Amino acid sequence: MTIRGPTNSYVKGELVAETDVYRLYLCQQEGTDRQCLLQVAKDVAQNSILTRFAYILERLISYAEELEAEYAKVKKDPKEMLNYRLNFPELVETFVFAEQGGRQINILAFREVDEISRMVPLTNITRKDHLRVDLRTSGWIMGKLLKLLKFAHSQGFTVKLDGSNILIEPDEHYVLIFDWAGIEIFADETVPDEVVREQISQAAEAVVAVLGADPVAGEFPNDGEPYFDQYTAHLMHLVREGESSADTAHREFYELIDGLWPREFYQFKTHPLNGGERS
Repeated sequence: MTIRGPTNSYVKGELVAETDVYRLYLCQQEGTDRQCLLQVAKDVAQNSILTRFAYILERLISYAEELEAEYAKVKKDPKEMLNYRLNFPELVETFVFAEQGGRQINILAFREVDEISRMVPLTNITRKDHLRVDLRTSGWIMGKLLKLLKFAHSQGFTVKLDGSNILIEPDEHYVLIFDWAGIEIFADETVPDEVVREQISQAAEAVVAVLGADPVAGEFPNDGEPYFDQYTAHLMHLVREGESSADTAHREFYELIDGLWPREFYQFKTHPLNGGERS
């Protein structure tokens, strides 16, 4: 089936996800063969939710580009980028499709990712693949989640932080939140401290879970890695107490890991989910 939007046409492929609000299909953009996602409302009553989804993505990219332009004025390395745009999907286009009963459609893509399948929900690692990441791998995931929260909270946006909504690209170290439709937006662009703490705690819980650990008991698989106690204690501090500022949490987290490991590209690494002693 070919779906024609205002600027491009898309060949609809297989269903890859479904919620109470929308269905999500793989699709191919005609003329470019670009792989995208076709998000279609289940019925016209859900159109407003997908319209809000599109509006938020437009707000996010506008703000990300504004920050990038400001950073360009002061950065020392011309190649260095903030890259907040990698933290949320690209809205290719949005439209109402009359041939589908007037339902809202959003065409989505992942920036700098050619194959949709390269973006992996965090929960798939443990639940589907029966694997867990090692400490250093969890470090870049946690660090980028805190960076994302810093970005979103500065706009007064909350973030939906369950593991199925957190997508990662393991090879390139991208961390992305997919669904922004149900988030809360605070009119004065100030997220209350108690909400910030809860959000940081949720992000840390998701990372603790992908480490194969118990976020309640704080028991982690121990593979004899250096700095195990120091690092896991900090994660559990974020789970149990959070932090009233994502900016502060982000800075303190990198102060910690910069003291533990060299700042260099670290290949995505996993272990069998049930391996390792518990500590």
